[in-house]
Amino acid sequence: MLNFPADTVFNKKIPKQKFYDKLDVSNRIQQMFVTEIESIYWTHKLSPETLNVSPGTNVAEIQVFEITLKEQRVSDNLIATIDREIPYHLVFVLRYRDKAQLMISYKEESKSREDKFKVDSYYRTDWIDYEKLTLNIEGLDLDRIYENFISQIAGDGLNLEKAEDIRDAVMIAKERDRLETYITKLEARIRKEKQFNFQLELNQELRKAKEKLKDYLE
Repeated sequence: MLNFPADTVFNKKIPKQKFYDKLDVSNRIQQMFVTEIESIYWTHKLSPETLNVSPGTNVAEIQVFEITLKEQRVSDNLIATIDREIPYHLVFVLRYRDKAQLMISYKEESKSREDKFKVDSYYRTDWIDYEKLTLNIEGLDLDRIYENFISQIAGDGLNLEKAEDIRDAVMIAKERDRLETYITKLEARIRKEKQFNFQLELNQELRKAKEKLKDYLE
């Protein structure tokens, strides 16, 4: 349970129907709202007025949505749809019975769509007891607070020591994940390849990929 200052508490239930009416959602996404989500509450509003902090250059407000699920899972496309269409930075509390997890994206304004956001990467905590859920408000402006939220939720998923800023850390993590996927596919191809010459070529490529990955992991 998030222990944010009392002035940030909003606690407004948002009917799922409002998302169908207000957001640009497909029939498939609308069905996900019905089958996967029990309820949605807008629980907190973090702003210069409610927190007594400076506005950010990129982050005007941070909204916290608590989504109660019908099962202990939710489709990423469903969360991404909500995230893209709402013109604020969001933190999701995903709740199933007495368990919960935090979920957040690295989110930037879209250069091609006015009042829309580009959602780049998602990070989430493990499922834990709802009452033990914590997230610390750290920073003197909303940019720093949001970046620290990402850092706390991502945990080891982001290496901030090797990055210039949070955006750089996100890009590094994406490249690391891409290399890990590529290495797994290469190893599978090598196991299946019958021709020795092709095996040598693939092994050379594998060594290069592993060396590059090593740079991101050190």
